[in-house]
Amino acid sequence: MGNRRVIAASNAEQLSTLAGNILIDVTKKAVQNRGRAVILVSGGTSIWRSYEAFGKSTDVDWTKVFVFWGDDRFVEPENPYSNYGQVRDALLSHAKDLPKENVFPINSSASTPTQCAEEYSRTIKEFFDLADGQWPVFDLAQNGMGPDGHTASIFPHSPAVHVDDRIAVMNHASLKPWVDRITLTFPVFNHARTVLFITSGAAKATTLKEVLEGSPNPDERPAAHINPINGQVLWLIDESAASELTIPLETDY
Repeated sequence: MGNRRVIAASNAEQLSTLAGNILIDVTKKAVQNRGRAVILVSGGTSIWRSYEAFGKSTDVDWTKVFVFWGDDRFVEPENPYSNYGQVRDALLSHAKDLPKENVFPINSSASTPTQCAEEYSRTIKEFFDLADGQWPVFDLAQNGMGPDGHTASIFPHSPAVHVDDRIAVMNHASLKPWVDRITLTFPVFNHARTVLFITSGAAKATTLKEVLEGSPNPDERPAAHINPINGQVLWLIDESAASELTIPLETDY
């Protein structure tokens, strides 16, 4: 796949450093080339150190960065399971020059998860000034992959796998915590200019091999279905996650 790169870090520290460098580089180039950077972020502790380095970067013109979420749980921002709360603490708190009006969290105060997803779809559509049938083009989408192959909150054999006509949808969780999710859909990720997967740990090695070296059904391994139409996908992995791979691996960005 010409638009895919797989980069293996030797340890957790190198993984965090590489991820931070990629986030900074892609965001900086988007501002330079198009006058702004519109990015999708995600939660998870594995990205914290990278987000902190990203947020502290003085190479990024934060006044021209706009932050959206690829998914979140339908919980209050102060709930420890909130992706917004995690990103706020790890990234936003360090990006001092990022205007508050440039941050677009998923609104968990909506009355239902479905209404929340509909509202977020409208927010994105209005931001990008989209006509019916058009898709947003994010400069960067940062994703992870679970041991079951899920990404964002698109879980194996869940309704969200088959959605191709909406920007965001509600999806039931198939793992703990058992709270409803709001997730962006495959067409959104596949219209991004750069998708960055950050994946670590031996528990994901077998699934990662299926995703990168096999041809799994999206119902089985949703992460395998993300392949940007006019962009690139970067897989940044550690040695443990890469332990079963036989494809050539890069060692630097």
